[in-house]
Amino acid sequence: MADPLRDNDQGGTPGRAQAEARRSDTSAGPDSGGGRARRTGFRLLVGSHVLNETGAAATLVVLPLTAVLALDASAWQTALIESAYFAAYLVLGLPAGALVERMRLRRVMIAADVTRCVALASLPLAWAGDGLSLPMIYGAALLLGGAQLFGDIADHSYLPHLVSDDRLVQGNSTLQLVRSGAELGGPGLAGLSVQGVGAYWALAANAVASAVSAVLLWRIAVPEPKPPKPPHGLVRQTWEGLRFVRDHKVLRAFALSAGLNNFVFSGAFALNVVFLSKVVAVPPGLVGVLLASGAVGALTGAWLTPRLARRFGDARTAVLAVPAAAPFLLLTPLTDNGWRIALFPLSHIAISVGVTAFNILQVTYRQRACPAGMLSRVSAIFRFAVWGVAPLGAMAGGALAAHLGVRTALWVLAGALIAVAPLLVCSPLRGTRNFDVNFPVRDTSC
Repeated sequence: MADPLRDNDQGGTPGRAQAEARRSDTSAGPDSGGGRARRTGFRLLVGSHVLNETGAAATLVVLPLTAVLALDASAWQTALIESAYFAAYLVLGLPAGALVERMRLRRVMIAADVTRCVALASLPLAWAGDGLSLPMIYGAALLLGGAQLFGDIADHSYLPHLVSDDRLVQGNSTLQLVRSGAELGGPGLAGLSVQGVGAYWALAANAVASAVSAVLLWRIAVPEPKPPKPPHGLVRQTWEGLRFVRDHKVLRAFALSAGLNNFVFSGAFALNVVFLSKVVAVPPGLVGVLLASGAVGALTGAWLTPRLARRFGDARTAVLAVPAAAPFLLLTPLTDNGWRIALFPLSHIAISVGVTAFNILQVTYRQRACPAGMLSRVSAIFRFAVWGVAPLGAMAGGALAAHLGVRTALWVLAGALIAVAPLLVCSPLRGTRNFDVNFPVRDTSC
């Protein structure tokens, strides 16, 4: 079998010339190329991300806080909210990429925003009618997770329409800076809103933000041609994407490593709200601020990643980022009142730096390495591998908390992360300094 990293004419990894051809083919029109429409389109995409990511970060705090404060939800019940949110990744994650490839990417993102708006608006309306319940929150979380799945696949595939190949790292870093800034402000804003004016208005504000995001995306003027009619059915397209990732040594290692890491992260993060609010007993406003601390690390990671990649190599940085950060998760269960409250943000800042660096570099590699017509499917497979395990991880964290207690469960999960994080060190990427989509990677093992 030909090495998956070599250029070939049978759907292998494209080189730079093929990547440029893909972008030129999908951006025909009077304002295409590197002109004003693309620059304006990227700014509008960034604006959409500001609203969307802020709303998403706030919602993931408002939903469990609402369940805890208004409905007296337990640790298991709040973990189920995160499980419901990520269930779409498990159920629809694999075929979602092939479905997105059959549609215009910008329309998919707009539809995702509209779905988010409707799902979020339904909750304060139900609350006003005294009909809010945990099943309704679970249902809204399911819709929100489905919208996030399709929206994320589409925007990862859409970015190469707006930026040139040599600026993909910078473009992804910019979007990650936006996402990190939103995560920094979103949870704090959510906690303060719940404490100050109530979750009712926080949910309504998030619904409005999704509507405005849809308008910004609608205003992007960069032409996007109608996608070609797929040569095969949905099942075969999905299988082709799975086979491509399976046979691609770098992508396969990334998917496996990210999936295992996120299983552990999901278990730990699903317990954070109940850990802070019930075990450490901090007020809701401070819960949001503490949860937002991870975004400081994400901002730092987004700023550092291009510099680390230049200094140490992008492959080496991607391999070592999460293993270097993993031991800091041990600080989370050490968190308590007094000076030890500072251990929680320190833990999350360090973890976020490592995860952000890994995410930026592996997404950029995917955008460069995938052949035309395959990027959406590969992105969906990664969503399935990474976020499809999230509901399982959240339920595992909830089950551990129910049997061992929340703090002990966090100790177990921190140890698990230290065990699985070094997987990439034992992959074909070991000893590689820089990614090159045109060179064969030697199979190695620890």
